[in-house]
Amino acid sequence: MTARVAGGFLLFWASANAACSGDECPSEDSDFMGALQVHKPSSWCVGKKNGDCANIGRPVNGIWYVCMNGEAKECPKNGGQCCSSGPAPPPEDCYPGMEDATPPPPGNEAVPTQAEFEAALELLDLAAVKVDVEALLTDSQPWWPADFGNYGPFFVRLAWHCSGTYRNTDGVGGCGGGRQRFDPEASWEDNTNLDKARALLWPIKQKYGIGLSWADLFILAGTQSLRSMGTPITTYCAGRMDDGNGTNSLPLGPSTIQEKVAPCTGSKNGECQERPLDTSLAPTTVGLIYVNPEGLMGEPDPTNTFDLIRITFGKMGHDDRSTVALIGGGHAFGKCHGACNIPVADHPAGYPPDMAYEESECIWQGKCGTGPEQGIGNNTWTSGFEGEWTTTPTQWTNGYFKNLLADDWEKHIGPGGLWQWRRPGSSTMMLTSDVALLYDFRYRALVEEFAANMTALDEAFDKAWSGLTTNGGGWSSKRKCDGPMPIVMLDSDVDKAA
Repeated sequence: MTARVAGGFLLFWASANAACSGDECPSEDSDFMGALQVHKPSSWCVGKKNGDCANIGRPVNGIWYVCMNGEAKECPKNGGQCCSSGPAPPPEDCYPGMEDATPPPPGNEAVPTQAEFEAALELLDLAAVKVDVEALLTDSQPWWPADFGNYGPFFVRLAWHCSGTYRNTDGVGGCGGGRQRFDPEASWEDNTNLDKARALLWPIKQKYGIGLSWADLFILAGTQSLRSMGTPITTYCAGRMDDGNGTNSLPLGPSTIQEKVAPCTGSKNGECQERPLDTSLAPTTVGLIYVNPEGLMGEPDPTNTFDLIRITFGKMGHDDRSTVALIGGGHAFGKCHGACNIPVADHPAGYPPDMAYEESECIWQGKCGTGPEQGIGNNTWTSGFEGEWTTTPTQWTNGYFKNLLADDWEKHIGPGGLWQWRRPGSSTMMLTSDVALLYDFRYRALVEEFAANMTALDEAFDKAWSGLTTNGGGWSSKRKCDGPMPIVMLDSDVDKAA
């Protein structure tokens, strides 16, 4: 029996010898006699052939029926090869755009040709897209309320995590392709709840069509968010096509391909940089973007972390200056979410996409709190850490660096049950990976520079963000930028997909 997806829901197709009993089979006039995927998101087709479309409700006894041959037919009363049952779909009220922004496995969405994309890109009104993105930032939705009334930090994280997959060891990764929508990336621990960020952007993607790729939209959302919060970002560029599935992310892992081309060199996942020269893998843990924020294998020891930061960011293509600028610049905004202490093994954030679709659940449906507010707002569980780094989480400042240099940080177990750091009398927090910057003399010197010189931080972060979000190649020669072409966009990268 093999898995397929119809209309965004997981179904199981019968093998050639499968049969269904007459009692199980719906009648010819039943709303449940078949379902066919059509090219409209979240649509179902019901009838004897493609084109006979209707909205269908929940099936009796939680079972759907679908035909093998691409047509919905009445099930044979004496059994046969037509019908197969599968799990019920996720609840219909999960949240708007879930299946469009995070398609059920295995993905395989239709994508435009290079020529079609470039023709649509040429007509794309980039200024209008920016207006729509900025309007969204403060349009908080009840199904996923914005922290501090602003989605900006959320979209910065979206762009960061889409781009931070790039590794210069073998050129794999980067935001080109927009593959964060698909497994394996969609189900990474580090991408918890980013399904909602993508869903929030779905109406904009739908509005502008193929000329605005998911890849370009993710980076634009992050960049415009930074700009709206006061960060001087010089240039944004559009011009990378989407992939139709996550195949090109398989070398990032977890997968058998990753185990061959970029193996974890430690005895445990989390110790993957034990022999960094023996692997192309960049993070310390498969499923994270760089290092474990709690410390190596969850031990809150900053002295065991700064070398791993240098190894990981080096493999991502960043020098020390860019590394410190990106960490501190990114942590100038937003907060961590670990609202309650539920064991990680019990999925406090809910199920990732791969498990959610298999179990017919909503994606990342958090378990903190009760009632309508369960798993959202102040009850959100994402990383398991809780709190913000600065007192101005929606404003661009060097407050992160000034705060970090305080000499009274102490480790403690946070509300989410993980080690984090606090200062007496302060509402802010730090992670072990933040405090580690103080234990390396080169990193500390940069922390001190950025704490004292805002202009230096402005310039370093602008350059680092440009490098982060444009690495990975796949750029069309028809790309369009709203400022000077970034130096990091080498000719070989720009023309790769031309």
